[in-house]
Amino acid sequence: MPTWEYASVITANDAESQRAGVSVKLPGGQSERQQGDTSSVLNRLGAEGWELVSYHSSGAGTWGFEQFWLKRQSSS
Repeated sequence: MPTWEYASVITANDAESQRAGVSVKLPGGQSERQQGDTSSVLNRLGAEGWELVSYHSSGAGTWGFEQFWLKRQSSS
């Protein structure tokens, strides 16, 4: 039976400055700020075998928040 590991990608978008901060939390690690935009971060993770399994978006006023959950089959 396969086992899975999970990661999350979180973006916080400021509508006034049009800047997005993208952070990734991998299994067993701390959340780390990433270089690049959301698409480039997700594409890099996809190249490493991660699959998107869930997405949530919310926002109010001048800010927005997105969270992506990813999984890949564990190598152990």
